[in-house]
Amino acid sequence: MDISESVKTILRRDKVVTDLFYTIFLDRYPDVRTYFEGVDLQQQAVMLGMALLMVEQHYQHRYPATERYLKVLGQRHSRREIPAELYSQWRDCLLETLSRFHGDGWSDELQQQWKEAVDLASDVMLSGYDAPQGG
Repeated sequence: MDISESVKTILRRDKVVTDLFYTIFLDRYPDVRTYFEGVDLQQQAVMLGMALLMVEQHYQHRYPATERYLKVLGQRHSRREIPAELYSQWRDCLLETLSRFHGDGWSDELQQQWKEAVDLASDVMLSGYDAPQGG
């Protein structure tokens, strides 16, 4: 399995993935809950599914549209004062989630692809922290 097959599988069962992710992330980092106050977690789960698709597409193709999407997402995180340090914690929880979700389909190669993809997307998102806040 590669990252493209992975994201297709995730999108077919996105509620399972997003529920598992938020359980892992919020249990491991309870202080993060403050960033979710007033946030509709069902809508947030949909946004996570879309973001994973954008992460995969940006990793595979570097489309200008995916870069813009990720930058705007970074601007939104900046407005919510999400610290940059949380990005690596988020990534590590996502990798654990995907490992559990894919089970025997998970491999070192797939983990590396997702790690590279998330790190690339995070760099673009963090560039949105310095961009004008129009988005």
